[in-house]
Amino acid sequence: MKNTPIRKNREPFFNDVPRGVLALGGSLVVIETLLQVLGVEWRSKAFLLLAFFPIEFSTPYKELFLGQNFTMFFSYAFLHGNFFHMVINVAIFFALGKQIEEQFGSINLVLIFISTAFAGAVAYQAFALGNPVPMVGASGGVFGFFGFLKGRELLYCISNRLSVLPFLNLVFGLVILHIILILLYPTIIPFQIGWHGHFGGFVFGLVLSCVIKR
Repeated sequence: MKNTPIRKNREPFFNDVPRGVLALGGSLVVIETLLQVLGVEWRSKAFLLLAFFPIEFSTPYKELFLGQNFTMFFSYAFLHGNFFHMVINVAIFFALGKQIEEQFGSINLVLIFISTAFAGAVAYQAFALGNPVPMVGASGGVFGFFGFLKGRELLYCISNRLSVLPFLNLVFGLVILHIILILLYPTIIPFQIGWHGHFGGFVFGLVLSCVIKR
């Protein structure tokens, strides 16, 4: 008589994903999918209403609705340039967001994403002033997740007197990676990389790692 291995029923993927990650990440997928279905005209309208445009304070950006100059600091994070752009961000969002929500809860997950996305827009405003290209994408918040988790690791290393060299190597690697991506535009990469938003989100994620406790 042969012994056959017992097959365990695997839980559906979504059962393993915390609710906050599923809700926020799912909204990113739904919005991009709708824009894919509705076409270029609707995407253009969404960009005009929700994308982040650097504001020339000497000649104020004309709002299309009351409060747009404020809401765009957050709303841009829920738009993407195309489906591939969204997939990359959402994949990293799920991986990092799951760790954060399981350890720090849903409220802190949302707080970190929204605040670091805002910080990414502030950085873009500060360093890309005069650039007519709008910024979209969840990258500011995603890099905020990354900065937050690495900040927690850094605090652990400092408190236990361990080497911080891996963290410094990581920062150096991120800088080199972004320099390469910038140099590849537009010959190989057809779109500009919003490195300002990435580093703004990452740095504020580091700051939040010193403030938010379990």
